[in-house]
Amino acid sequence: MTASPPLPRILAINPYIYDFAAYNFWSSPLGLLYIASILRRNGMQVDIIDCMSVREDKRKPDGRGPFIKEKVTKPEALKGVPKQMRRYGISPGEFARMIEDRETPDIVLITSIMTYWYRGAVEIAEAVRKAWPGTRIVVGGIYPALCYEESRVKFRVADLVVPARGIGELYRFIEKELGSALSFKPMLDDLDVLPYPAYDLLGHIPFVPLLTSLGCAFHCTYCATSFMYPSMVRRSPGSVLDEIVYWHGHGVRRFVIYDDSFLYKREDFAKPLLRKIAGMPHSVDIYNPNAVNAAFIDDEVAELFARAGFREVRIGLESIDPSVQEATGGKVTGPVFERAVQTLKDAGYRREEISIYILAGLPRQRWQDVRDAIDYVRSLDVTPYIAEYTPIPHTPMYDEFKDMARFPVDADAIYQNNALFPYAWDGFTEDDLNRLKRYAKQQ
Repeated sequence: MTASPPLPRILAINPYIYDFAAYNFWSSPLGLLYIASILRRNGMQVDIIDCMSVREDKRKPDGRGPFIKEKVTKPEALKGVPKQMRRYGISPGEFARMIEDRETPDIVLITSIMTYWYRGAVEIAEAVRKAWPGTRIVVGGIYPALCYEESRVKFRVADLVVPARGIGELYRFIEKELGSALSFKPMLDDLDVLPYPAYDLLGHIPFVPLLTSLGCAFHCTYCATSFMYPSMVRRSPGSVLDEIVYWHGHGVRRFVIYDDSFLYKREDFAKPLLRKIAGMPHSVDIYNPNAVNAAFIDDEVAELFARAGFREVRIGLESIDPSVQEATGGKVTGPVFERAVQTLKDAGYRREEISIYILAGLPRQRWQDVRDAIDYVRSLDVTPYIAEYTPIPHTPMYDEFKDMARFPVDADAIYQNNALFPYAWDGFTEDDLNRLKRYAKQQ
């Protein structure tokens, strides 16, 4: 009797990161976990190393928590920045020990998420190449999607760097390297066909992000979603509910929705989904780190948010300056925003349960504009939250203002970090920003 050939071994890695500040704000390597699940469906043996360890003793009841961190020396490119850099997650030495006795994988998949976090992913790729010279290395994620040519240079040890919308290229590479066809090759926009992400590989599951759509109905000038996903696609409400029920059966009570267009065409998607969630025999907690659009919050939406288990509601205001509102996408005006806030209050939401995002650090922005927005939000008795502008390639705002930044943001993605406050100027300094942060936190 002939022995069956061994199953292909796939190792997925979520690298540690280097930054001046980082926090697990319900973050998860969702794309990597989807790919891991797809490859398991194709009969492969898949494992994962998540280097982004959280201090479990400090995790909040809602699932958020601080990463393990350690002070490190800044890279040469950032030597002049007067801030302390840290590595968040496990150390390179710990990672080396984790792979030292592991059986050699056929393919290693590494995700590189924020553009300015590539340093950790590069170190992981080089450590993998040193440990397993013959293993094929694939790098994907937001960084190569937005900075493809730069990432090919940074990840010189990789055998494949996956560009934006490159899932087909990944499938072809795997088929070529393993010498056999994949039987299950969904596109990432086949949302109702995708298997659930492989969270079981992580062990403890404090929360589950739900992929409800790809792409966006809006085209904010600071956001690259429309570049990465030119067309918006959605899951069916029943498919999302089925996933909630599945994970709830595995002990998960907290769910996270990262969906910029969640309320778009609310009668067709959000309202039916929220009704289904509200009708479940058990309660869940839901959080929306990405802001919902105030223009679509009506009485029924607010009531359904409360009934379905949205423990807080985050809304994007961005600015109270009409010209800035129009220049960044024109999603909301003052009267529309105020109606949305009052509607949520009427549904029972308290001040601390309604968070309002205000953009700070936009090109040519004055600090007084942000202070005025904070005062306006406070006057409505809701909670202001400063969101610092990040220059993101392939966005209209980036293309228009990249040459005005005080760092060469187009030369190296390391300078795209909002912690560097790339668009500081005499009218809005870093000291101004720090004062505004303190001001926004005052009760």
